[in-house]
Amino acid sequence: MKYFILLLISFLPITILSQNSDDNMIISDQQCTYTYVMENNKVVVEEKQAVTYSCAKNVQPVTFYRFYDINSGITRIRTKGVKASSPKYETYIKENIFHDDSKVCHLDLQFKDKNETGTVTYEKKYKDIYGFLFINIVENHFIKNKTIRIIVPQWMEIDIVENNFDANINRTTDTDPKSGNTIYTYHIENQEAYKYEDCMPDYMLTFPNIQIVPRKAVINKRTEEYFYSFEHMYKWSKSKADLTDNDHASIAQLAGEITKGSETVPDKINALLNWVQNNIRYVAFEYGIQGFKPDEAQAVIRKKYGDCKGMANLLKCLLMAEGFDARLVWINTTEAGREWTLPIPSADHMICALNDNGEFYFLDPTVKFMPFGEIAYPIQGKMAMIEDGDHYLMIRTPSFPPSHNRILLVSHYTIDSKRLAGQSELSFSGESNYAMTSSIRYAGKTDIDRYLKNHLKSNNPADSILDISIKGVETGSGNLSISYKDLRPSSVRSFSDELYIDPDVFKDFVTLSIDTLKRKNDYAFSFSENRMSNIRIVIPEGYRVKDMPRDMEIETEHYGFSIRYTVTDDSILYHKEITIKKPTLPKSSFRQWNADIEVLRNAYLRQITLEKI
Repeated sequence: MKYFILLLISFLPITILSQNSDDNMIISDQQCTYTYVMENNKVVVEEKQAVTYSCAKNVQPVTFYRFYDINSGITRIRTKGVKASSPKYETYIKENIFHDDSKVCHLDLQFKDKNETGTVTYEKKYKDIYGFLFINIVENHFIKNKTIRIIVPQWMEIDIVENNFDANINRTTDTDPKSGNTIYTYHIENQEAYKYEDCMPDYMLTFPNIQIVPRKAVINKRTEEYFYSFEHMYKWSKSKADLTDNDHASIAQLAGEITKGSETVPDKINALLNWVQNNIRYVAFEYGIQGFKPDEAQAVIRKKYGDCKGMANLLKCLLMAEGFDARLVWINTTEAGREWTLPIPSADHMICALNDNGEFYFLDPTVKFMPFGEIAYPIQGKMAMIEDGDHYLMIRTPSFPPSHNRILLVSHYTIDSKRLAGQSELSFSGESNYAMTSSIRYAGKTDIDRYLKNHLKSNNPADSILDISIKGVETGSGNLSISYKDLRPSSVRSFSDELYIDPDVFKDFVTLSIDTLKRKNDYAFSFSENRMSNIRIVIPEGYRVKDMPRDMEIETEHYGFSIRYTVTDDSILYHKEITIKKPTLPKSSFRQWNADIEVLRNAYLRQITLEKI
């Protein structure tokens, strides 16, 4: 359920429309006012902005845009100072979103002279107080000066949470002596422009922003409570889920067909989970109430697609039909960017939970090929709100160590005709398993054979990969393994009476240096992980070890690199282990990371030397 992320669309700078990373044009002044007002016995929020652009380097056109949806609207927009195109009002299409109600109003400012300034003023109304939970601070352009005012009447109560503030943002709080309104004022100076980078953390973890929590309002001497507590938030969220009218009779018939032949309880659960994973295509559907209400189970089956809410509801119904205590779960993923500490509907995902005598198992049918008992990384260690009748349970989901997401290579080689020749097995677990299984399942036989051979050669075209065998690709398998025969002339060099052996083909992370001059944001790996190689090379008859590279080991708070060599009577053992302990590498660690990657790179370059006896 992506509602909260969808809500942010209304405020975030979106690079699809405009991005001036070189700051040719800047925002010299921006005035923003948000006022709570009473309209027809309902609380609405009126927004007014005046945004002035000027030229800092080279003259360029500026695209101005603001988002709105079914519960908000742009009521007025004007320009002055420079020639501008007429505003256009269009549906905003987002990747991987099947349907939602996001719309965008945009226009172009045409600058001709460096001394010109162009100003856009607009007014926007939030017709539903639940749609005003977030205020963005950054824009796609550098901001020289910005002021944000939030005007709260005496009859309205809110909480304000400030995220990722730096010293350039200051807040004052005043009370209007005439009206009694509380005025929160933020002054921002020299705010850097929003810049998207690959592998950056979520927006909410990176850029300054303000979250608004509407608590309650007094309307006609009656108190209207909004998100006054988690209890209120749960009742509001569950009321939307309870609108779903499921056909339990037809679902029970399907559940019986799916579980026919299942001998154990785990077999039944896996059968139902796997059926939804394999037969329902995941799409995001976010339009009005559909941002909160799950689609009916029978409708999801008929259409053969659904969003996370629809798929979770279907799985819940199937499990209940087989006698299980299944519940809906609202949860934040890593994409939501925040721990669930505020009673606002920030959950961007819905899954299903199975209650077994007070012990909860979390099932996410949107993640294909994930078996019962495992949890996708984006929802590990997150607070989950589980339905429990008129009340709710808050339970933190389990977290798995990096070793859960492991890629393990085991190889046994002899040296034959100046090449490494032997048998290898590459196995995958956790997130790496889901990714590789997906690639294999959705590729044709010819395509997957070509893909695997290229992957296993690892940019060494002279090498040969033969007799590939895949195990564990079937749905619900906990691990995937690929066995193959490999011939690697690229790994052996000879000169005179000596052989030079490079035991590591894959050289994980060798190119992952970070540009500290250009990089603006922390670096976010997809998940914590562990990569391990155990390679055994038989020393050929008539040779002995002349030179062995030194062991290498680096351990930090965020990662670990280790390479060790062991010599036995007839073999050389090469052991490598790389662990990403924390998925986010802060900018403060970039230089150390680069230095350690250079150590790792040099370790890869060192070769084993054998000499004739």
